[in-house]
Amino acid sequence: MKVTFDQLGGEGATREDAAVVFVISDALGDAAQSVVISAASQFSDGAVRVVRLSQIKSADEVRDYFDAHDEDFVSTAVFHSIVDPVLRRSVKEALNERGITSVDILGPVVQILAGLTGEIPKNIASAHHRVDSRYLRRVAAMEYFVDHDNGKNPQDLGEADVVLVGLTGSAKSPLAMHLSFLGYKVASVSLDPGRTVPEELAKVDPNRVFGLEATTDVLATARVRDAKGQQRHEVLAEIEAAQEGARREMERLGCERLSADNKTIEELASDIIFKVEGE
Repeated sequence: MKVTFDQLGGEGATREDAAVVFVISDALGDAAQSVVISAASQFSDGAVRVVRLSQIKSADEVRDYFDAHDEDFVSTAVFHSIVDPVLRRSVKEALNERGITSVDILGPVVQILAGLTGEIPKNIASAHHRVDSRYLRRVAAMEYFVDHDNGKNPQDLGEADVVLVGLTGSAKSPLAMHLSFLGYKVASVSLDPGRTVPEELAKVDPNRVFGLEATTDVLATARVRDAKGQQRHEVLAEIEAAQEGARREMERLGCERLSADNKTIEELASDIIFKVEGE
């Protein structure tokens, strides 16, 4: 069993009154962890502290851990994603014996899918981490991202599932990285003044090209900090001129334009995937 700690939040990450919740899994516990993090985001910074007990082999490991820390975690909750049904029941019993509230995140979903598919679950921990076609596709996509970020190797743009274009500061690279983790081959091209737009870009299907736009204030955050000997108004004027140039290039490409303002990387990725998969 591996034990890791994750206090969620920014400045409040050292709060002593944080609610302590546990994630327990016979695999890595990523699924349950994601659910807890999503829920914790609805509360203030540092309000939730997560303790992850991953790769458990027996309910005795869970019993021993809670018995050893009983004085520290009198009031807590457990979220578990245990694949093995026998182990799942044993852990549930161990938690019930100690009066600990627990939520089974994985079990009900597996049961519903079993009913829908008519198949018997494999009940293999970490089955979704095995080396299969999806895993290999994601690896290939991440390698493609590294080799084609910010205009590198434009001769391969035709192989991309998605091409992101925009000015520096419009979130091209982090968005490309996120999409590549999801299995999409993503290239990015800068439209900054002085950067040559590769001629290969015009040959890419416009439905796979997405222009990212951000407000002047967002783009100015880093540029004003890095500007040497320039006044803020001079930097803003340069950004506005660059924005106009980028807009003209996007119109020439005939690509979809997306505003990156007030949107998370996940939201932008969802918008792009909806467009790409809908074609």
